Amino acid sequence: MGNIRILPPETSRRIAAGEVIDRPSSALREIIDNSIDADAHNISVSIAQGGIEEITVADDGWGMSKEDLILSISEHATSKIYGPDDILKAKTLGFRGEALASIAAVARLEIVSKLRGSNEGWRLSSSPLKEPVIEPFACKEGTRLTMRGLFESYPARRQFLKRPQSEAFLCRSTFIERAVSHPDICFRWAVSSDMDVMIASSLKDRILRCYTELSRFTLFEAMAETSELQMHCIYADVANYRRDRKFLQVFVNKRRVPEWNLLSLMEYEFGKYLPGGAHAIAFLFIEIDPSLADFNIHPAKKEVRLKKLAELRTVLHELLSHELVHRYGGMTQAFETAIYPEFKEFVFSTKEKQIAPGLADQPQVLHSTKYDREMGREFTNCSSNSYFVRRDSTQLPDDFWHRIKDDNLSTLRYIGKGPGPFLIFELSDALFILDQHAAHERILYNKIKSTRGESQLLLVPYLLEPYENEHYLEESKDNLEFVGYGITRDKNTWIVEAVPAIAASEALEALVEWLSQPCCETSPIDALIASLACKAAIKDGDRMDEISALKLIQESLELPEPRCPHGRPIYLAFPRQQLYSMFGRTIG
Repeated sequence: MGNIRILPPETSRRIAAGEVIDRPSSALREIIDNSIDADAHNISVSIAQGGIEEITVADDGWGMSKEDLILSISEHATSKIYGPDDILKAKTLGFRGEALASIAAVARLEIVSKLRGSNEGWRLSSSPLKEPVIEPFACKEGTRLTMRGLFESYPARRQFLKRPQSEAFLCRSTFIERAVSHPDICFRWAVSSDMDVMIASSLKDRILRCYTELSRFTLFEAMAETSELQMHCIYADVANYRRDRKFLQVFVNKRRVPEWNLLSLMEYEFGKYLPGGAHAIAFLFIEIDPSLADFNIHPAKKEVRLKKLAELRTVLHELLSHELVHRYGGMTQAFETAIYPEFKEFVFSTKEKQIAPGLADQPQVLHSTKYDREMGREFTNCSSNSYFVRRDSTQLPDDFWHRIKDDNLSTLRYIGKGPGPFLIFELSDALFILDQHAAHERILYNKIKSTRGESQLLLVPYLLEPYENEHYLEESKDNLEFVGYGITRDKNTWIVEAVPAIAASEALEALVEWLSQPCCETSPIDALIASLACKAAIKDGDRMDEISALKLIQESLELPEPRCPHGRPIYLAFPRQQLYSMFGRTIG
């Protein structure tokens, strides 16, 4: 007898359901999508125990007849497509007919619905492995779906769910994504005593309502339209930016997607006006012909394949470049050309489009060098009034750096502390201004990467719940240990028992931030090391005695490349002849 056999229907259904429904937030996403597709104007969501025990979504949409309600939890049952080519025309969020069937396979369901214009309402009750029951039920038009006991009959999956607080966070994130992209719908949220109502509004107002931390910022809008697409970008003034990409988002046909080609282009365009390591606050919404956007490549429709990506990038480039030049271009160009016209090539080097010299020489004990490469590229995208001295600058004397090496810094004269984090000194006939935080940050970064770190035990171990990014802990296990973290796993909880001694008081905060907002363009472990170095480095308001300042200056000048890990310059250098020229003097 052979070893291959046909799986029982209940087993195959549960396996298939796991591709679509893996936690409460994915079930909530599918249920809300059904409400939106049903032309609902009001959608109410409530959850209990993070959605593990109960999720209820009520809407005032089209509702369902008795016949449709019976079919709604059957496999491959949908009202949105029929033929295989209909997927290419579907304008709805759902189209596969898998969602309700998947939820019914792993949870108890109660669906109450009344078709618009009908006098009859119905209630369907179902449990895994049992026949559903349907009966007349008095209700208002629309649908109310309640899911209870997710995976309670499927313990192999339930054990991988996180604590209710963590699952509630993910459910709230899903709710916000749908609310942001559908501002014409009124959304209500209820968790215990936490109530939130978002009335129908403009897209800009909905963003401010969903992300209240942006309410103090001024938001601008830019739009473009062609025969095949509409593009709408809402962004904050470049004076307001973040150190993470939380508010850099792309939506295609009202679905948020990690479309890196568009995200990187947004980074590039806004990066011209931002300091190194900063990220814009910008939301891009694209409406495109469904035949040009294929969402049928991921079970949860989280990804999209765009058939005319080059055209999309062209439209986005023209929209943002025109908008940002119109709003900011004159200001930055005026600063660059009017203040120091003959100093331009020496001070302003953002025209350089290659990896800065010396990055390849950084210590590389850990397994990735991408962070430094990316930071070198990222810094060249800074605004035109961001400036630093390149070591290959033709404005410096040919033997400038050679003299420093031969003199062993013996000619260095410390002048004192300037405003903010800046130290001022003279060396080899040039005036230097050094950023003490950026310099110390790079020194610590190199040290952490090149030397196995000592660990400091925590008095009380910290329980870590990394939400959706725990794979970084698995992938970076050896590197985390090298840095100085001591992390073990107990089922679905990670336990932090020790932290790097070099930044013990900030190490837990850095780890949590790293997991909650991972950097998509760098090696994960390098991003964490940069965060550790930043938190441990001397700060803006910290004062240094002369001996400590001189030591920091000397170590900074010995660095292979004068940049902090996030790409900002460590110091500026003004040779004597340039100072004379700036003041209209001649060297006698």
